[in-house]
Amino acid sequence: MARKFRDDDRNKEVVTAEGDRIGTIHDVNDGRATVERDEDSDGLTGKIKDMLGWGDDDDDNELRDEHVDSYDDDRVRLRRHS
Repeated sequence: MARKFRDDDRNKEVVTAEGDRIGTIHDVNDGRATVERDEDSDGLTGKIKDMLGWGDDDDDNELRDEHVDSYDDDRVRLRRHS
């Protein structure tokens, strides 16, 4: 269900496929979202970071629509990682 990010996606939670919160969409620009990661995001495993292309030291990270499984009123759910 990938689509480009929209302005109304700002401030939505970003959760893993299992429902673990990893952060909040901070900004949307040109159909891409920037995520502010939670400091204690237990759901953000190494596999998920690798899938998203996120480093360990970054606080904000870009989220691409291809990584998203679904959108609802309050959250963005990521695809399952393999």
